[in-house]
Amino acid sequence: MPFNLFQTLRELGLPAPRGVLQVGASYGQEMTWFVENGIQAGVFIEPLPEPFAVLSQSCLQRPNFVAVNALCSERSGERVSFHVASNGGQSSSMLAPKNHLQEFDFVRFDQKVELVSNRLDHVIDFLRANGHAPACDALDLLYMDTQGAELKVLHGAGAVMQNINVVLTEVTRNQMYDGAPELGDLMAFLQPLGFTLNNINFDRHHHGDALFVRKQAIHIH
Repeated sequence: MPFNLFQTLRELGLPAPRGVLQVGASYGQEMTWFVENGIQAGVFIEPLPEPFAVLSQSCLQRPNFVAVNALCSERSGERVSFHVASNGGQSSSMLAPKNHLQEFDFVRFDQKVELVSNRLDHVIDFLRANGHAPACDALDLLYMDTQGAELKVLHGAGAVMQNINVVLTEVTRNQMYDGAPELGDLMAFLQPLGFTLNNINFDRHHHGDALFVRKQAIHIH
């Protein structure tokens, strides 16, 4: 990403995040980066079995790093036809691809798998009840890469957001996926929770990242 997350947080005077909650963790590509920047605990959520198998092996090597095979959305228990992308699953989404088909025409979505959704707060409650409370208590950075389903994840986050100080989320202004939220939709959800937009970038595909920080954490009144 064009801006360095952890450097930006230091420049804001924010304490370094202790724990990351990553929704859409894929193969765990960012895990070394997290560890190098002081992350001591993490919950890494990935719905597809193949990347999850790699992710879970990486988490087993680190204390307080937990891998969860789950699809997060605004409600638990709903059956979802999940669109699997041909690029190792990295562009897969619970939303149907839209402009993604033109912007990245080398990626195909020829496969669907049936998954059952879970609210994010239900996932964290389950982990707390099953021996992972120390990891859950440390989560103060929410990192979302769910290919257009980010607002669905937030709607299912509930009390999880109370301990989050930083949100880094993918964002699009080009309807890469059918029904994907606009930046304004994410802002409308996060601002009442005390977050403000700090950084935003878009690439030539109108796809990018947005960094939100909790005002209270940087002592803005």
